[in-house]
Amino acid sequence: MRAVLGIDVGATWTRALLVDRDGRVLDRVKVRTSDNPLRDIAERVAGWNFDAVGIGSIGPLDLRSGWVEGTPNAPSRRFPLVEPLRRFGKPIVAANDCVAAVWGEHVFRYAGIRNMVYVTVSTGVGAGAIINGTLLLGKDGNAHELGHAVIDFRARRRCRCGGRGHLEAFVGGANICDVYREVAGESVREPAEIFERYRRGIEAAERFVDLWLDALAAGLATVAAAYDPELMIIGGAVALGNWDLLSRELPRRLREYLSVREPAIVRASFGDDEVAVGAAALAYKTPESLQEFGYPRL
Repeated sequence: MRAVLGIDVGATWTRALLVDRDGRVLDRVKVRTSDNPLRDIAERVAGWNFDAVGIGSIGPLDLRSGWVEGTPNAPSRRFPLVEPLRRFGKPIVAANDCVAAVWGEHVFRYAGIRNMVYVTVSTGVGAGAIINGTLLLGKDGNAHELGHAVIDFRARRRCRCGGRGHLEAFVGGANICDVYREVAGESVREPAEIFERYRRGIEAAERFVDLWLDALAAGLATVAAAYDPELMIIGGAVALGNWDLLSRELPRRLREYLSVREPAIVRASFGDDEVAVGAAALAYKTPESLQEFGYPRL
């Protein structure tokens, strides 16, 4: 294959990249996520030349039907992943966004590491894992919805999915401003405002960020306990936008919660392109576990 289409369906933005087999980006387009984002992307890339399609999407998913089912943060809770792209007559594979991201890291950067996880901290929080060389998926493709792991079973705070005490409810970008208002007693419009106030030394923001970092460390310890990885890769807009803070604070705080040997923590290799590049990797080298859902070996 000369080039493949890699698509990242996020809660806020949907990206499509034209990617060669070395992981280089040849072309790109980005649209705001709508109630049918793959239809929008299909219209924008109609003139591109590609041999296959890989999709990494927010979940929960039903990989056999090729639909997103009940996602809490997007404009529509249910929409098709595969059907809008059949017009191109190309092979298509799809997976959870973080599953795609960890597979992209494995294919293009860390082929020698057999136990690794990718965690995104963006609008929501999610994870993907390769354990003993196998990409884990679960019965429907939702094995890594650890943004919905409970980190405080007594908390009254509800996640957008409806559950109480979830990691995403405390640290996900869609919830940060609400938590900040509860902690600091003042309102902000964007998470970036909170971290900017923190860097200016404003006490209320410092108090919130301290809580946020502890919640994130507790959630990452849950991920580490679940998968016992050698390598933990962190991405997503909120994490990458504050990497100076995370790289300094996370290792120390994580040790307070860990029950397993500490993994190495690194920044995502592909920045905002992480999921789309990973989706392209699914198309170039489809894992056996994904083929069990009826997707072709490409």
